Amino acid sequence: MGDEYIKRGVIMSSNFIYPKSRQIVDYNSRQGHILYMYERVDKYVENAVAFIVNGAEKGHYVLWIDKEELYHSIYQKVKSILKTNELPFIHFIQDKEFTDIFVDSPINNIQSYYSEIIQAMEVDKLSISSWFHVSGKVKKNEYTNLYQIGEYLTEMHCSTEQKIVLAVEGDDVSASYQNRLLHTYPNLMTDLQIVESPLYMPDNDPTRTNYKERVKLEGILKATNQQLESFIMRNLDPVMILNNDDDVLTINDAFEKVFGWTAAETVGKNSLQLPHIPIINRKEVYQNKCITLLGENVGEYETVRLTKEGISLHVQISCFPLRDEYDRVNGRAVIIRDITEKKQAQELLIKTEKLSIAGELAAGIAHEIRNPVTAIKGFLQLMEHGNMNNKTYFEIMEAEIERIELILSELLMLSKPQVIQYESTNISMLIRDIVILLEAQAIMNNVGIELDFESDDIILNGEKNQLKQVAINFIKNAIEAMPKGGKLMVQLRKYEEKQLLIRFIDEGCGIPDYVLSKLGQPFYTTKEKGTGLGFMVSKRIIENHNGTVSIYSKENIGTTIDVMLPL
Repeated sequence: MGDEYIKRGVIMSSNFIYPKSRQIVDYNSRQGHILYMYERVDKYVENAVAFIVNGAEKGHYVLWIDKEELYHSIYQKVKSILKTNELPFIHFIQDKEFTDIFVDSPINNIQSYYSEIIQAMEVDKLSISSWFHVSGKVKKNEYTNLYQIGEYLTEMHCSTEQKIVLAVEGDDVSASYQNRLLHTYPNLMTDLQIVESPLYMPDNDPTRTNYKERVKLEGILKATNQQLESFIMRNLDPVMILNNDDDVLTINDAFEKVFGWTAAETVGKNSLQLPHIPIINRKEVYQNKCITLLGENVGEYETVRLTKEGISLHVQISCFPLRDEYDRVNGRAVIIRDITEKKQAQELLIKTEKLSIAGELAAGIAHEIRNPVTAIKGFLQLMEHGNMNNKTYFEIMEAEIERIELILSELLMLSKPQVIQYESTNISMLIRDIVILLEAQAIMNNVGIELDFESDDIILNGEKNQLKQVAINFIKNAIEAMPKGGKLMVQLRKYEEKQLLIRFIDEGCGIPDYVLSKLGQPFYTTKEKGTGLGFMVSKRIIENHNGTVSIYSKENIGTTIDVMLPL
């Protein structure tokens, strides 16, 4: 159309001659936007002219979208009413051009297209009136997009007077879709009148959406997507992006480097077809999908993946859901960390520690057994020369042999797995029996034993003899820790009906920190006749019962031992 199209110009006067359009006059008094269902073209032209001139009077920019063939007749009438130098700031766009360019376009693209209008509005502090005429069979998203564009432009300088008219020919809209539109628009205009929409539902009104906020959110979303893309491509760990159907959308360079499969070989495949996931591990892929679809993260867990060469890698996997602009889950990111070298280093460390422990244990055994063996050998030599009474020799040698047997029996208990024969045991009664057994030793050491049980009927599933051995060890240790006498308190407490606390509290000399840190080491003991294996044996029994043991001690105050066992 060239120069015939209306160019930009600012109204300098408000001396307008208005066409006779009762609908537009009535429209000015109404709140909300208007759906115009027209039948006669001449009436349509009359109302369009009235709207454009009315917008000029209010000092608005007029955004006018229409058929090319209607442009001339409407423009000539507008031009005849307004003086040339008083033409409003009118922007005309051909409807088909508009539909081709803007349907399904993001708002920020439209913002860029209308940058000149927006800049002029910011300078002149003017607002926009919008007349959208869409011809032909149109889709729902086209109407919605018209609203978004109009609302974005008019909200640049919010005015309660601004309105949008969406004009469609009645024959272009089916009855069912007309009803849907009437749910959205508060006002319905025909060629002859304007009325309130009888079906209007405010919650369906797209004009209630703040499109400035939407533009802001789209900018945030774009920045987030860029950050996500940067995170994926720059990550040193393999990263894989999947959609909700579990199809691979992208992988990063680290994925190709670690596993050997290229993007061309991976992108587009379903996760169940990915060759780097062993068949035996594919169940976890489905579990991860279910968790992320609920919007939850999948915490790090260890598993196995395969390289293109068939090498098994120990990996650590984590997943998190990806969301769209409506905060809906639309896929997930999978981060795969190769920990093969770390696992190999850990296994090597464990082997080294085992060898070190075995060496220490062997040295300890040799030392502990060599002492009584040396004594026995010496006495045998004395017996050979007849220098001492044979009875005396035998008593001493028997004591040394018994010590060797004690060491060996405790070592055997530590070395071979103990098969626990679980049975219901009244732990209250078991401890009372042990106290009676050790009462004589306690009296000889001037130690009083007090029992503080929450109940006398606490039942525990476990191996009765092993539990008895633990209690004997801890009670004997407590008695021996109080050579000058004192009090030993044994407590039983239930915790949330799921755990049992057995607490031993003595008033002994306490355990120094440097000794406390060495408890549990084989053959480390401060007792004259101790083996250093008693605590190790007790700890092993407690752990075999899925329990824990903790020690708290202060020198010259006493020691507390807490044993926690599941009920």
